[in-house]
Amino acid sequence: MTPASPPEAQALTAAEHAYALVESEPLRAHVLAEEAVALARRNRDWEALVAALHALGYARYRLGDARAVRTMRAAVRTAERYGYGRKAALARRNVALYLAYQGKLGLALVEIDAACAALTGIDRARSEVFRNAVYGLAGRGRDVIPDSTKALKVLRRHGDRPWEARLAYNLGVTLIDLGEYRPARRDFERARELYAALGLAAAVADAKKYLALVASLEGDPVRCLAELEDIDVESLTDWAACWVYLNRAEALLALRLLPEARADLARFTEVSVRAHAIDSLNKARLDAARLSLAAGDPESAAAQAAAARRSFSARGQRPFAAAATVVGLAAALETGSASRAAIRAARRAAEVLAGEGWTIQALRAHALLARAAGSQTTTERELAEARPLDRRGTVADRVELRHAEALARLRAGDLAGAQRRLQRGLELLEEYRAALGAVELRSTASSLGVALARDGLRIALGSGVPANVLPWAERLRANALRLPPVRPARDSELRAAQAELRLVARRIREANDEGKPSTALAARQSALEATVRRRTRLARGEGDAGSTPDLESAAKALGHRALLEYVELDGRLHAVTLVGGLLGLRELQPVDTSTELEWLRFSLSRLARGRLSAAQRTAALANANAAAAALDHSLVEPLLPAIGDAPLVVVPTGGLHALPWSALPSIRGRPVAVAPSLSQWLALDARRRSRRRKTALVAGPRLRHAKAEIADIAPLFGDATVLRGREATADAVLAALDGASLAHLACHGRFRADSPLFSSLELADGPLNALDLQGLRRAPDVLVLSACDVALSERHAGDELLGLSAALLAMGTRTIVASVVPVPDRAVRRLLLAFHSELAAGAAPATALARAQAGLRGNSAALAGFVCLGFG
Repeated sequence: MTPASPPEAQALTAAEHAYALVESEPLRAHVLAEEAVALARRNRDWEALVAALHALGYARYRLGDARAVRTMRAAVRTAERYGYGRKAALARRNVALYLAYQGKLGLALVEIDAACAALTGIDRARSEVFRNAVYGLAGRGRDVIPDSTKALKVLRRHGDRPWEARLAYNLGVTLIDLGEYRPARRDFERARELYAALGLAAAVADAKKYLALVASLEGDPVRCLAELEDIDVESLTDWAACWVYLNRAEALLALRLLPEARADLARFTEVSVRAHAIDSLNKARLDAARLSLAAGDPESAAAQAAAARRSFSARGQRPFAAAATVVGLAAALETGSASRAAIRAARRAAEVLAGEGWTIQALRAHALLARAAGSQTTTERELAEARPLDRRGTVADRVELRHAEALARLRAGDLAGAQRRLQRGLELLEEYRAALGAVELRSTASSLGVALARDGLRIALGSGVPANVLPWAERLRANALRLPPVRPARDSELRAAQAELRLVARRIREANDEGKPSTALAARQSALEATVRRRTRLARGEGDAGSTPDLESAAKALGHRALLEYVELDGRLHAVTLVGGLLGLRELQPVDTSTELEWLRFSLSRLARGRLSAAQRTAALANANAAAAALDHSLVEPLLPAIGDAPLVVVPTGGLHALPWSALPSIRGRPVAVAPSLSQWLALDARRRSRRRKTALVAGPRLRHAKAEIADIAPLFGDATVLRGREATADAVLAALDGASLAHLACHGRFRADSPLFSSLELADGPLNALDLQGLRRAPDVLVLSACDVALSERHAGDELLGLSAALLAMGTRTIVASVVPVPDRAVRRLLLAFHSELAAGAAPATALARAQAGLRGNSAALAGFVCLGFG
């Protein structure tokens, strides 16, 4: 029979066990530590009492208990009173760390230095874990790097893998703050490797989240998202999980996916509160300020940056406070309210950042100060300080540096030099965009260059020379669509999520039809969409970044057509025309095009619904005609002397992408191709057409005229693949579309303004969305979508378009015939039969559509919603 352990051993064992449980089970550790404290006091076992108080303080800290530091100080006092100097120093390390997280950084530095001075050997090496963290929070991380590096070697020599992993991890955190990303990545990879060998899954995830952050800071937010994708947030403690949300928010912010970044920042704040991570909340304020700035809300950014600066200053965190000061200046520059005092404060902040070793942040501050400088001498000095960003900064940093240089040239009156630097900044953006694979990320990236493109366009418009204006109008217009398409990699999780998404969407539709609740299904749909969105963003791009159109080649390609490209800047609308090789430029008279466009779309939608009385129909028709006439008077009539009656290639801007152009009196009856940009139109013109005469005709479910519409058209194409009813599944339709020279889909469509890449066409087994279509090896040459308003696209900065039709154009579909407003079912059937008859007779799609619309006089207004997108 094994003899029972003496009470002293029981208390000490319980205390040590409690300490070991804190990270994984803090509540259980707390209970066990309290029992150990009581047992040790009862037995007057002072060594066990020190260990038990140490464990109890640690558990209370992890649980957010305000008594944590007091308990740990009791451990220190008890150890010192009874001569346990080593244990006092070990407990003092935790006191220092807790004080640092409370913002009492001066006291924390005293405690950690005292603890380290009392320890030797392996204990001293282990203490660098705490010292590194405390000095890092105080913004003095550079001071401890030499000692931490030596301590790592000691721990490795002793084979102390747990403590080596912790120190490598903490050293990585310090190096991140200092902008030393490559060595930081090395330390986190070592920590991850050691934690994996020790079987500590949560710690492995913790190291991964920092590897993700390093990727984001190095300018690769896609790699950051890929790293985070492998982390199961639900398996982490609140303390660890909050940083995953912050890292993802920062990566999404870098990719300008602002609504999602805001959502993750909100989750970060919520979990940080739960984890009592006060220091984290201050960093959240700073990130919120940056996010507001990117979202075009400098007023909110200024308020958030000021709050963060005050909090950091109160806690003695000088470099963090300096970073907040710089963000505040950036917000002030956006509102035009940057005072001399704010500029002086930012200059001092740059000095603090440089002095504390926050090199990248200091360089960014100098680039910003170059924009704010009042004299050419000061500007040049700040630019000289900022130029290392070319080597060390992200793409966004280098683009910003080119912008600052351009503004300096502008102030010096060197317009040509300014434009060269602006152009170089946009070329850097194009190289970055080409490396992205997801069309969504390519589109949102444009926001990084909007300010540069506008400044270049402003200079060009000031010259009054059309040949200067057209290239700048094209430099940041739907550029994402011109890049070579990238199909998502073979991904079983992605395919499974897409298939389940179709099933869930169909069940939601069925539940709604039956009047049953679908809340759980809607939640599942949202989760699946998030999965699909995340997985498709991981694709990488290849190929050329593209170029602006050459005037001579553009004129040759246009031939007898006329180009109408609209340009909006500073609230003024201009039109560039190119007809017969002659360029023209005209400023158009101010008009509230958004109001007139809204009236036109509303009136056409009413006419499409039917069930109107004669009086209502007459009123709706009169409103549509009045709005169309007003838009025509503003947008087209002034340009008629230049364009005559030529077929048109129209490149809209802003809300004009949603305009049914054939409703305008001056355009009615003439062929019109609506293109995202002249560059995209030329790319589609150059695209090799399919040699196969493959035709696909699809009739989707629940659309009354669909089967009859396909039956009308089918005789024109004897060898067409025809899919109706249950045959029209997503897989069957995708197979029919792949490589088709002509495809016609008659089915319900849904444009999703909230998530345009989930805009979809309803098929037998559920919706087919834009992301599904990206799996096609070759998109159809000509695609007819007999579905309501799926020609619409959501607009992003730089007239970048996202939606079903935009995705197809990006994949190489030369021409899409679809509607930007609801259209009446019966009239659509007649219109599209006439269209296909013209097409079969050899007419180009834009010409066929114009003739078909002109031939249905009685329904011309109602059918004006159909447009010819792309080449035409």
